[in-house]
Amino acid sequence: MPSMIHRSALITGASSGIGAALAKYYAAAGTQVLLVARRESALRELADMIEASGGAAQIEVLDVSDPERTQARIRELDRTLSFDLVVANAGIGGSKWGGKLDWTDCKPIIDVNVCGALATLTGALPGMIERDAGHLVGISSVAQYRGLPSSAVYCASKAFLSTFLESVRIDLHATGVSVTDVRPGFVDTPLSASLKSKPFEIGADEAARIIAKAIRRKRGVITFPTQMAAVGHMLELLPGAIYEPAVRRGRK
Repeated sequence: MPSMIHRSALITGASSGIGAALAKYYAAAGTQVLLVARRESALRELADMIEASGGAAQIEVLDVSDPERTQARIRELDRTLSFDLVVANAGIGGSKWGGKLDWTDCKPIIDVNVCGALATLTGALPGMIERDAGHLVGISSVAQYRGLPSSAVYCASKAFLSTFLESVRIDLHATGVSVTDVRPGFVDTPLSASLKSKPFEIGADEAARIIAKAIRRKRGVITFPTQMAAVGHMLELLPGAIYEPAVRRGRK
């Protein structure tokens, strides 16, 4: 458990997967958690589970794909709850051969993974800057390292988020606000359920423990598991002339 307890935390995408695991982890440590997602029934079920275990949880039904509403609501909530920790975890995937991509394939992923994440983080930012304290966390992916086959939009959305977090972290270096970019490999969540190959996959609870440890240590970037971190860094260093032929697939 964290040695320094966050008094209050907001977690998006909290109805399942990494978000739910993080919520349970922090609630067990004494943090008041605000669970944010679209599915009210799943949020209530998780909140009841947390409270039955002695934790404190509230729910907020919010669709982060509406960035204006998301930012405004988080700022409103922060005025009351003064969040110590905000985790932009909500995300969706998508796979399609690049030659068949349409804007309708791109928009939902961008709305959630880019606009929703940034609206969440910028919603919390003014209060944290005013208090000169807090921690912003974005859940990116090892997919941000390179463009992967049939994953143009997903990879680009995570690369956008990682670059955004890096820039904000640089800007906030002299403040009391920390910024962590989390880049998981394969985690056993509903998002990855349909994937056929998931090398080095870990469970959501284990992922939550790794993320919480990185937050406690105020790590700027954390990629896990170790094997996927090594793969990501290796791919990042490969010249395009080697990387692209190695990952090419036929038309679909």
